[in-house]
Amino acid sequence: MKITKITIIAERPKDIPKDWLIFNAPRPLLGHKEWQGDFRHGIFYAAIDPNNLETKIWIKKNYWLDGWIVKYITKEKAIQKIKKFYYKEYPKCHSTIEDLNEVMLIDAFYQKFHKEETEL
Repeated sequence: MKITKITIIAERPKDIPKDWLIFNAPRPLLGHKEWQGDFRHGIFYAAIDPNNLETKIWIKKNYWLDGWIVKYITKEKAIQKIKKFYYKEYPKCHSTIEDLNEVMLIDAFYQKFHKEETEL
């Protein structure tokens, strides 16, 4: 099943184990932990323990509820990732890439890597 994944520059919720899947949607979702937070694709979030009996069912239902998987990344890693992309794709523009400020790099990161389809 292909599902949308969004990458956001923010701190992952501390009370959610690293191996749990986090979903975000414009409507309430199913999960072992559910909450409301910042608007991304919606304000509703749910975290699913991948080692539980309900996992496959809840992932499918959250998919039907237009839930997107959320991946958290630090600002430093986002900047590093977009610079690596630019160096590879535009090797002759090395000095121009170095001249970009943090805001420009973060904007470029969101333009390139914010939303993608992933196999689940």
